Amino acid sequence: MFDGTFANEIGMALSPQWMVYCLHDDSCNSPWLHGWVGVTSCLKRRLYAHRRSRRLPAGFQVKMLLEASKAECLAYAAELRPRPGIGWNRGRGGFTDGRGLRGVAKSPEHREKIRQAALRRYSDHSERKRTQQAVKKAFEAIRRDGKHNAMSGRHHSEETKRKISIARRHY
Repeated sequence: MFDGTFANEIGMALSPQWMVYCLHDDSCNSPWLHGWVGVTSCLKRRLYAHRRSRRLPAGFQVKMLLEASKAECLAYAAELRPRPGIGWNRGRGGFTDGRGLRGVAKSPEHREKIRQAALRRYSDHSERKRTQQAVKKAFEAIRRDGKHNAMSGRHHSEETKRKISIARRHY
């Protein structure tokens, strides 16, 4: 396997290689229908995460489907998993940022776990204080008072006030 030593010696920049992989067991026949299809730039790290999650069957096997650029790999994964719930995948394919899980409903048990984790996290006073400060800092950029308000020192016309009043009634 090429380790990039020669390229590093002559100063060539190595672009990270991405890959599409399939995790399967003996019951899986086709990557189009069965198993898990994923995209990664570091297969070793990703397999470690899969094994730790215990969501997939123990003893799964790995098959490399494609090595290419990130864009090509994401496109191929999107072809293999165009919608949620194919094989072992919960979400759609073609995303590395979790957007493939949008629209996938969480079970009541999962929602309860999220709720309990939030309650534990915010029961700690220092954590609550830290979160409050972070939220205040985030909202400073979108303040709407004084110089941050486009209407500061200006007034709405009577026509505009009438339109706002009508719009609020129908809202």
